[in-house]
Formats: sequence, structure tokens, C-alpha cells
Amino acid sequence: MFPPISPDLSPVFGRFMDQRCAWDADREPAAGAPTLWRALAEEVGAAGLLVDDDLGGQGGTLVELAAAIAEAARCGWSGPLVATAGVAVTLLRRVDPSDRCGLLREIAEDAVIVVVALHEDERGASLDATARLTHAGDIARIDGRKTFVDSGMHADVILVPAVDDEGVAHIARVDCATAGVTRTPMDAVDPGRGLATIEFEHAEAVIVSSGAETVAAVRDAWLTGALLTGVDLLASAIRAYSLALEYAVVREQFGRPIASFQSIKHKLVDMYGELQTAYSAVIAAVSTDPADPEWDFAASAAKVRSGDAAMQVLREAVQVHGGIGFTWEHEVSHHFRRVVAERALYGTPTHHRTLVAAASGF
Repeated sequence: MFPPISPDLSPVFGRFMDQRCAWDADREPAAGAPTLWRALAEEVGAAGLLVDDDLGGQGGTLVELAAAIAEAARCGWSGPLVATAGVAVTLLRRVDPSDRCGLLREIAEDAVIVVVALHEDERGASLDATARLTHAGDIARIDGRKTFVDSGMHADVILVPAVDDEGVAHIARVDCATAGVTRTPMDAVDPGRGLATIEFEHAEAVIVSSGAETVAAVRDAWLTGALLTGVDLLASAIRAYSLALEYAVVREQFGRPIASFQSIKHKLVDMYGELQTAYSAVIAAVSTDPADPEWDFAASAAKVRSGDAAMQVLREAVQVHGGIGFTWEHEVSHHFRRVVAERALYGTPTHHRTLVAAASGF
């Protein structure tokens, strides 16, 4: 129906997920690594796709990571591929390219789940950091509160943007087992996403990077998250469309398949049109080199189009299925929940529309 994101790797990840992951796996909130994470990291190398090969990774690009995320999303898996393999690795490659802290190798070789605590506001929108970093001799400590931490309940290590008393920006590593770290699961529409509020009370930390460049690096990591959640949104929507199409062909009403009714035909065609434009935007963005000046625009445009299209497609997919479509037991309901949650992560379509407009001179 839609060409694979990566002709080489999409089939590999697709077969792996089909064989190993039921669509309703990891739907419930739980602390620790979700089912299949270690296998994804160790057997197919998904965690280290963006990590250089000399650090134990695959030395891949966003295309390869997007292929893995799309296949996982198609199967309804909500693990930390975006948060760790995408956002955390992107940030670490910017602020610690030689891997002095060792986290890139730990992600690629040991499947350590590292996430970035990007937000402190109640909407999960602002990247401004007010978490306080203080020094007590050779030891750094963090105080503050972070919200909407993607895969925060899954994490082993948290990268925390913070500022010291002189206003200098830092990225600090905090292990989740450290005293003074309290994680609380957020009441999210997709419980398996592992969204968390994390409080730091004089928690011991290790400084990974300092200086003004960390602010730009955090924004780049956030934008990578926006693009990769766009990939996830698109794949979920394509799966929901496939389910709706299959159901419309076999479900009969008044002695004939409901796919023969004009209203259902119009719904399916409109859904397909939404997906085509979203697919084009996403493929254009993941195929653009992040060093290209146009990449920021492409990433935001992809989140806008995929976020809007996925929401429209999932609404219509539920309608095509009728009453069964919104029950907890049905796969369409699961994808609906995932789409609602992800649409708001790493910037809503509305927020990214303002970025696209600004980049276009409006």
C-alpha cells in the first residue's frame, strides 16, 4: 500500500515484530524495560542504529531508525525507540561525540535505557530549564521537577538539562536508582508509553556537558523526537486504515459489504488521501540530512502533517468499525490511544505549524 521506509531494513524489522510482538503487548503501565526492548537492542541492533560503529552501534541514519520505529508502531509497541535510540542518542552525539561518559556504548551494547527530561511545564511544551545544579566538592547535585518524560518509567538513566547558580547550562546524567529521584507515572491515554513526572531532590549527578551549546543540542534532540513520533503516528494510522479497509470488505449490512456503501467509500478514500500527504512529508524529512539548513523545516512539517492525518484517520477507522472500534479489546482502539498520546509529544501540530510559518517568513 505504501513503500517501505527502508527497502533493506523495513522487512527485517517487520518480520521480527510480527513474530515476537502481539499488538496488545505492554499496554499497561509498568516500571522497567518493556517486553521486547532487550531483544530489539541485542538481536536486531535497533537501540544503536544512530550510534557510530566504533562505539558499538550500527552507524545508521534516521532512515534506518525510522524504519524500525514504523514497524514497531505498526504492531502497537510503545517502547523507548524514540526516546532512547532517537532523542537521547541525538543529544549525546551533539554534546559528547567521543562518548567520554560512556552512555552511547551502553545504549548500543548493553540496551541501557537513557531518556532526556526535556520539559518542566504542565503542558510539555517549553524547553526552558530551571532545574538547579549545585556543586558540593567534586559532586554535582540536581534539584527540580521534570514533566512529560517520554519512557521515563522505562528509564535506567536520565539526561537532565539544568542550570547552575551562575546561569550556565548543563546536561547532567542521573541514574534512576540514585537516592533523591522519584518517578511518578502520568495518567496518560496510552499507559504503555511510560510517561512520567520525575522529581529530583539533591540527587547525585554527573555533568556530561556544559555551556551555551547544550541549549541548541537539546532543541535538536527535541526536534528529532518530533520527527520520529511523526513516523510512529504515520505507521499507526496506516495500520488502522488497513484494519478499516479489511473490516469494510467482510462486514455485511443489509445483505452486502459495507465497503459498497458510498459513505464508507468516501471515508476510506479520504483516509487514504490523508495518509499519502503524511507519508510524503515524513519520507522527505527522514531523508534530509540533519545538517541541512532545511531539516528543521522538514521535521516540523512532518510532525504537523502526520499528527493531523493520524488523528483524522483513527477517528474514521473507529467509525468504520462501529461500536467495536472503541472497545479496549480491539486493536483500532489501541492505535487510537497511541495516536492521541503521541500527537502531543515533542510539540503538537499547532506548535510545529508556528515553526513552519516562521521558517517560511510568516
